[in-house]
Order: sequence, then C-alpha cells, then structure tokens
Amino acid sequence: MWGNKGMKTQRQSVRQGIALIMAMVFIVIFAAISIGFLSLSSANTQTANNHRIGNGAFCSAQSGYEIIRYLASGIQVHGIYGTEQPTATMHEVYTRLKDRITASGMTCIALSPYPYTGAGPISISNVSLSADGRKTFSIELGAADPNTVYVHIKGNDGQASKRIRVNYNLAEHGHSVFDYGIATKGPLDMSGQSTITGVNLAVESDVFIDTSIVGDSFSIGSKASVQGDVHIVNQYATYSINGSVGGETGLEARDHVIIGVDPVNFPIPNVQHFRQFVTGPRIDQYTNLGNYATLDNATIAAGTNPTFSSDRQINGVLFIEQPNVVKFSGKVTIKGIIVGDSQPGTTSSANSIQFSGQVSCQDISTLQGEQFANLRNETGTFLIAPGFHADFTGQANVITGVIATAGVRFSGQAGGTINGSIINYASVPVTLQGQGNLQFNRSGTTINPAGFTPVKTLSINQSSYSEV
Repeated sequence: MWGNKGMKTQRQSVRQGIALIMAMVFIVIFAAISIGFLSLSSANTQTANNHRIGNGAFCSAQSGYEIIRYLASGIQVHGIYGTEQPTATMHEVYTRLKDRITASGMTCIALSPYPYTGAGPISISNVSLSADGRKTFSIELGAADPNTVYVHIKGNDGQASKRIRVNYNLAEHGHSVFDYGIATKGPLDMSGQSTITGVNLAVESDVFIDTSIVGDSFSIGSKASVQGDVHIVNQYATYSINGSVGGETGLEARDHVIIGVDPVNFPIPNVQHFRQFVTGPRIDQYTNLGNYATLDNATIAAGTNPTFSSDRQINGVLFIEQPNVVKFSGKVTIKGIIVGDSQPGTTSSANSIQFSGQVSCQDISTLQGEQFANLRNETGTFLIAPGFHADFTGQANVITGVIATAGVRFSGQAGGTINGSIINYASVPVTLQGQGNLQFNRSGTTINPAGFTPVKTLSINQSSYSEV
C-alpha cells in the first residue's frame, strides 16, 4: 500500500515540474512576443514620425514653390537685341523679383547676393515657416540657357529635407505699344482735315498717350477724325474734342476717350545694332552729293546737315550720326531703314529728318545683292531715330514699317498707309495738319520690329516639375 502511495506522490511531483517548466516556457514566449510587439510599436511610431517630418519638409518645399510661382510668373524682361545674354537676363529677373517682394511686403524674404551683378545664381535662404524655426525653405534660381531659368527649392523640417525642381521659360512676345496706331509720350494735336484710320479694322488706328504736360493731352479740330479710340494714362488729363473720335461726334465722341488707363513700357530702341551694316560710303560736309544718286548702306557724318534736292534711292541702312539736320526735298525711294544715332528722351533742334518730296517705300526683304544678305530679315521698321524730330510735308503711298522718333509732324497732304505704328519717345507733340490721311495697317506685322529689344515673359514649364 505504501509503495503505491509513494509512486503517486512521485508522479505528482513530476507533473508539477513539467507544468512549471511549461509555464516558464510560455512566460518566455509571451515575453518575447511582448518585446516584439513593443519593438514593432516603437518602429511604427518612428516610421510615422519620419513620415510626419518628411511630409513637413515636403510641405515646406511646396510653400517655397508657391511663393516663387507667385513672385516669378509673368515677370517681363528686356533682352539684349541681337545677342544672347543670360547674365543681363538674370540681372533683370533679380530686379523684378526684388520689386515684387517689396511691393508685396514680404519682409521675411531676402534676395542674395547683394549687390547682384547678374553672374551666378540668385538665392532666397532659410525662410522660416514655423515659430520654432524647424520648418524652412530656400530657393535658388539661375540661367539654364538664354531662354530658361531653373528653380531649385529645398524644404526642411528639422534634419529632414525635400527638394522640388522646375524650369521657367522666357518666351518672346510683341510689345503692347505696337497694338496702337500711334503711341506717344507727348500730346496729339490734330487740325485741318487730317484723319487717322485703320486699313482693316478701326482698332488699328487706336491712340495711346502717356504724357503729364500742362494743357490738353489730346486736341482735335472740327474737320479732323480718329476712327479708333484714344487711351490716355494721366487720370487728370484734359482734352479738346471738336471733331470725330471712334466714328462719333459731340458728347458721344467723349465716350471714345478713355482716361486713366494703365501705363505700358515703350520698347527700347537699339540703334547701335545697325552699325554693323553700314559698310558703304560715308557722307560728310566735303562730299559732292551729286555723286550719290543711290546710297547703299551709307553713313551721314555728324554735322553734315545735307539737303538732297534731287531724287535719291536708299538701299539697306542709312545711318545718321548726330547732330544732323537731313532734308529730302526731292523724291526719295527707300528700300531699307533710316537710323538716327540717338537715345530716347533727348530732343534737340539740331537733330531732324525732313521729307518734303514724295516718299516711296519697298520692303527691305526685297533687296538684292550679297551686301544686303544679312539685312533682309531686319523687317518691320522704316525710321528708328528716337532723338530726332521727323517732318513729313510731301506724300507717301506706303511706309513699310514703324516710325520711332522724338516728335513727328505730318502737314499739307502728307500721309499714306503705314505698315506699323508711330512711336513718339519725347514730350513734344505728334502733330497732324492739313489734309493728310494716316492709314494704319498692322495686320501681319512682325512680333518685334527690327531695332527694338525684345520683351520676354517668364512662365512656368509644368512639364519640367520634379520632386527629388
């Protein structure tokens, strides 16, 4: 009996030992699982934190992207006519960005380096987006090529960073001044039976006036007429209407004079561009003008003051140095461009070009001969002399391009069709007298007439967007 009892006790001890071992095994397993879950939970927490910081860095980069899109889109820069100058372009981009930042009151944004010379990238550094300074962005802009500005944006959240890259294209477009028949920084005075009309549409004969002179910015006599509308920048401008404007007279004509319009930039003339073409004769005070019935790529030296009394033909470029009073009293046939070496905003009685005979024009693209090979694409301009006054008292059937001067007068029966615009860079008036009719034909004109620096507008290239 005792033996059986002892065996039972021994079996119970063995069972208890096994149970203890199994319990310990389960404890170890559960502990390992707990540690695993704890590690996994910690890893998930770290991963979530990393995602949060990464998203914070990306949001910071996106903020920089939106800021530069607001500041840069639509910026207009003036190129260097006939050359590729990314340095000059970036200098203008810098200036326009600085002006927009100032106008927007963004005191937290600073451009560097200062002063900027146009060489190297433009930087906007460490713009803070949070009170603790963890979230920031920085931007770098530079010239990828003459027509492309690259933008690199870096967003930060603590030690994490994200980058966005995008390009902006510089697309050339026509100057808005060329949307008008006449654009002048001086008044427009019309008298007699002078008229301004459009060949195809009335809008071709629209007038733009940006002057702050004392007195009327626009005056028109009882028998004169403007087919289009008159746009005046000065909101306090006065005007005198006795004739027809916009096809109407009396009080209705005043509805076609718009006061307080937005100003526009006048195109920058680059007369020196044409120096390269004047490889022909140089006319000075000792020259026998009778020997030159035809002037091929010729120069008139300063102080010559010639009068061409007999018929003349001008082929290519006629480059007039200043000071000079040049008179064409006979018939002049022009197959090219007349250039007055001067700058906008300067006026002098010592600088003028006068046409008292008949003016006959042919497009420069029709020139024949190797000496004119590089000139045939210089289309869209007839007279570019921003410091010379032009006086037309004869007749012209067609003027094949833009007239850009410091004041211009048409009198008598002078007039004709102008394939382009009249641009007056001076505060002196554009004067139309007598019976002349100016008919403006601006259909099919070149985007940028020869001799004017192009305007380029900065616009984002969405296809270049990438996240790094």
